[in-house]
Amino acid sequence: MKPFRMTLAAALLAITTGSGPALAETIKAEGGSAAGLSALVPQLLSKYAAADHNVRVNIDQTLTRAALKVATGSIDLAVMPAGAYDKMITGSGPYQNLKEQAIEASGNVRVLFSFLGGHVHAMTYADSGVETWEDLRGQRVFVGPPAGTFSSQTTGMIEAITGMKPGEDYEAIKLAWSAANQAFEDGKFDVFMRSGTIGSAAIDQFGSAKKFRLLSVPAESLETEAWVKYLAVPGRAADVLPAGTYQNQINNDEDVMASAFVMFVGVNVDMAEQTAYDLTKAMFDNIDNAHSVNQGLKPLTLENATVSLNARLHPGAIRYYEEQGLEIPAELR
Repeated sequence: MKPFRMTLAAALLAITTGSGPALAETIKAEGGSAAGLSALVPQLLSKYAAADHNVRVNIDQTLTRAALKVATGSIDLAVMPAGAYDKMITGSGPYQNLKEQAIEASGNVRVLFSFLGGHVHAMTYADSGVETWEDLRGQRVFVGPPAGTFSSQTTGMIEAITGMKPGEDYEAIKLAWSAANQAFEDGKFDVFMRSGTIGSAAIDQFGSAKKFRLLSVPAESLETEAWVKYLAVPGRAADVLPAGTYQNQINNDEDVMASAFVMFVGVNVDMAEQTAYDLTKAMFDNIDNAHSVNQGLKPLTLENATVSLNARLHPGAIRYYEEQGLEIPAELR
């Protein structure tokens, strides 16, 4: 195991700045954008577990890289998009250049718990003329950054609802998030498929100058084979953005059905069972506080702790869940 990890770590120098194995007294962790739950969750975990463990969190990291760092043992813990992990176990997408090595490394990942990492807000300004999904035809649509799995989720969502394909039925635009935010405000595209947690102030801010509309997945689409197939992809889910969530949303008098994406707190297989137990327990012992910090975490409950998982649970997490009376499916052991 160790020689393989050292070999693969050397191969990853071009895509990661991670160094050697974490010191025993420190749990090295990584999270994503400071504005999202992928950074907040490990930061809260660090706070809640502080009495027993020193969890040092680096945020604003690329999560596909962080996942591979956990798999190769150069860090101990990271927030991982379930969709990205699915690419790791098949050696595809961001891991295609390390195909066989990524596949083998994926077996070293274990999970503490999963959570809804955010929702796809299909945004358009009220004066854009776009009021339904069919109105996307011929429009300029931001689908996500050039890297990662978000754009495949959004283009898949559009196709599942309308049958439209990027580059054929609409212009699919890819930019880094910071550039995309400014471009939307400047009117550079008509529809903004924007990632965000429920009630995100960053989402509402887009309507400070003029109101925006959120497109809801039509009720008739939810029963189609295409939508069921779309949600069958690991890491995808559907959830409601409740009416009244955004002050600057022109249609905020109605619930909006949105696509959501699942993330999980992944750890290396070699993490001590007691450590994994302590971290899992710390999170759920403080879950009410987590809900008060960010309403986007409210879907995270003990009952939903293993939603949409495509990776196995760590034995320490299993021990905690079984103590709470939860049944763990065989495929997650």
